[in-house]
Amino acid sequence: MKIIDFEKKGNVVRFYLGQDNLEDWHGDDWNDRPYEYNAGTVYDEFLAGYRDIAFDFDSVVLEPKDDYENHGNSKYCKDDMRNRDVPCIIVVPDDVIEDNCCGDEFNRYVGSDRVTKFYFGDRMEPDYVYDAPPKRDENYRLIAKPANGG
Repeated sequence: MKIIDFEKKGNVVRFYLGQDNLEDWHGDDWNDRPYEYNAGTVYDEFLAGYRDIAFDFDSVVLEPKDDYENHGNSKYCKDDMRNRDVPCIIVVPDDVIEDNCCGDEFNRYVGSDRVTKFYFGDRMEPDYVYDAPPKRDENYRLIAKPANGG
């Protein structure tokens, strides 16, 4: 499967995954900037699974909106991520964070070869898979089952 969207909470990221042969996917207002105020999550019809990753506590996990220079509005839309113009997530290890810096500046670190970058379209194995098409429970949460059948 491949990354087609994400959600971040602290150092935990949920990567939404689509089938490898998926050519086009989108969500509401994916062509609007800034994505963090306009874009919705990828539409259910494209979902095949997801994987949650908890990154090291001492690392800094950033998405394109995480930059003081943006003044609260990133210059990206989700289409930029789908087109692989910008990674959706970067992980900055503790030893890369510059002294006297808060470490939360996406644009400062995105060009570094010492950070881990995740792009839409990157392959990833799921933790959980969805039925096709995905179903929701009475609280409108997506219903998923473990990828390994357990």
